Amino acid sequence: MSIDLAQFHDAFFDESAEALESMEAALLQLNPGAPDPELINSIFRVAHSIKGGSATFGFAEVASFTHTCETLLDELRAGRMQVSQHITDLLLKSVDVMREMLRCVQHKETIDAQRVADLQFDLEVAIVQATAANTPTATLVNTVSDSVVDEPGNDDGPATQSRTWRIEFRPLPQLFVRGNDPLRMLRELAELGDLKITADASQLPPLAELDPQVCYLAWMLELRTDAPRESMEQVFDWAQGDCELSIEPLPTASTSVLTVVEGGAGLPAEAGNQAADIAQPRTDAAGADAARINAESSSIRVSTEKVDELMNSVGELVITQSMLSQLGSQLAGAGAEQLRSGLAQLERNVRELQESVMRVRMLPISFVFSRFPRMVRDLSQRLGKQVQLKLTGEQTELDKTVLEKIGDPLVHLVRNSIDHGIEMPDVRVAAGKPAAGTVSMQACHKGGNISVEVLDDGAGLNHQRILAKARERGLIGDETLSEAQINDLIFAAGFSTNEQATDISGRGVGMDVVRRNIKELGGSIEVSTTAGAGSRFVITLPLTLAIVDGQSVAVGGEIYIVPLITIIESLQLKPAMVNRIAGSGEVFWFRDAYVPIVRLYEVFGVRPRTTALHEGLIMVVEGEGRRMGLFVDDLLGQQQVVIKSLESNFRRVEGVSGATILGDGAVALILDVPGLIRLCAQRQAA
Repeated sequence: MSIDLAQFHDAFFDESAEALESMEAALLQLNPGAPDPELINSIFRVAHSIKGGSATFGFAEVASFTHTCETLLDELRAGRMQVSQHITDLLLKSVDVMREMLRCVQHKETIDAQRVADLQFDLEVAIVQATAANTPTATLVNTVSDSVVDEPGNDDGPATQSRTWRIEFRPLPQLFVRGNDPLRMLRELAELGDLKITADASQLPPLAELDPQVCYLAWMLELRTDAPRESMEQVFDWAQGDCELSIEPLPTASTSVLTVVEGGAGLPAEAGNQAADIAQPRTDAAGADAARINAESSSIRVSTEKVDELMNSVGELVITQSMLSQLGSQLAGAGAEQLRSGLAQLERNVRELQESVMRVRMLPISFVFSRFPRMVRDLSQRLGKQVQLKLTGEQTELDKTVLEKIGDPLVHLVRNSIDHGIEMPDVRVAAGKPAAGTVSMQACHKGGNISVEVLDDGAGLNHQRILAKARERGLIGDETLSEAQINDLIFAAGFSTNEQATDISGRGVGMDVVRRNIKELGGSIEVSTTAGAGSRFVITLPLTLAIVDGQSVAVGGEIYIVPLITIIESLQLKPAMVNRIAGSGEVFWFRDAYVPIVRLYEVFGVRPRTTALHEGLIMVVEGEGRRMGLFVDDLLGQQQVVIKSLESNFRRVEGVSGATILGDGAVALILDVPGLIRLCAQRQAA
């Protein structure tokens, strides 16, 4: 019975994407001249896994390119090639190419064969140069060591002392076609302990009949190790189904000998150069493998759609529980109190369930932060600047939806900090600063929100230049602006202080995208700067887009939800506190500034309980750096509500971000305060 491998494609692409992220992060940590061997091993394992998986699924172009990367990494592992800036750059470009190739294969698009071939040629040149610079000195050596008697125990479990295992490895003819390399498997196996290898070349045909794509050899192995059986099985993971494998324990350890039978012609050509590497001991293989196995077994991969369905079901459960609680509060009689007690317990359970599901949707912001070390490295090299990146709070968690949408704004902010903020090294030294500038990214929870900051120690915003450019482009007149208003100009569409557009900046679209994306997430951004000392951008976002903490307000017979994050204060005005200003309507004095009043019943066309401002309440809210006072009839209370999309179920409504269902089954609109401010400003301008 044949197995349809297509069912495993999505899992392979997801796992490969994660593996390439870890490979890129490890490459950025490599120190030329004195690299960490474990980092090189981890990078090699990623390339090896992707190559094996690609070959198994028939992605020949990916397997071929990754095999070349794997060969170069093997040279680094063996010490035959030194880590240099050039090699690191090649491998980082290889990550980009592998990522793009996998994307093309996944979406059935054409791979840029020329780009792949050019980089593959560069990798092969580097390998050839390293091989030429290192004269092979390895020889086949027979060594004898004292045998160690195993303690009795479970053959399949990890041993407290070294034991000897007999391994019979008989590849099937198609082994090479799947992208597997037997010699590399033997080296991996030898890292677990002392290995004796005997090659069986009895099936090797005459040279004229030899097919280079068919594996004719088999191997009889004896391995003395303290690693568990699982570690040996993992060496042959990618060869499963393409070989006959037997792993059995022996009662005693054997001598460590490397031999070849029936002639050396049975081994691959590079065996003479690499045989010495086969017997290198591996110190902590058992512990590392056991940890990896435990980590894999403690998590599962679930599609986002399933989590969203679960979240929607929990949202409906919250609404139903709210309805029951409201109904229970109206009942009387002997069993009413007992019913209310049960409903209170149900409310606690539902809230715990809701929080648990929310945690499932939460991911650490490190998933976003991980892209920036590479970006900062490449961008600083292109600009000829020295830039250090500091990351803080990478484990701060937020909703997956928010996480996916915050990436682009952060990219623009970091690019601008490096391009516009950080000065050239000679300029920094002349100003008494270190030659290397610093860009910091920090994330933390603040109340029910998440705060993400991007800071740099560059030159800061040039207010005079910003004003001159804004007037030149007609964005402002000759009026005097405050510092905050000048800072706000950088977010205007089409605004840039660069004289010429480059592929990095100058088109005036980056910061506009930042503000727009943050608005769509229901967040805000603040800017502060000090000339010569740097700039600071603070983004405040909700933890999730599925649930909002809100204040219920009544306007006539309707109920609206105002997000708590936007509320500054609620107050009752006296008639004498209200003024009328031409072109601005009604305003009142609040904390050293006039704040416009917006009558919600006029915006949404409902009949209010009263039209007199002193008989209702004013709720002062803020969005996009501007404030306004919402005139409402009454405040009803705070509650956590499940957001339902109004746009997908009805249509987009200006000033409304969504809707929710209340405990009595009524629908309440959730106000979009920034959108409401823009809507009222447009009406006044008209």
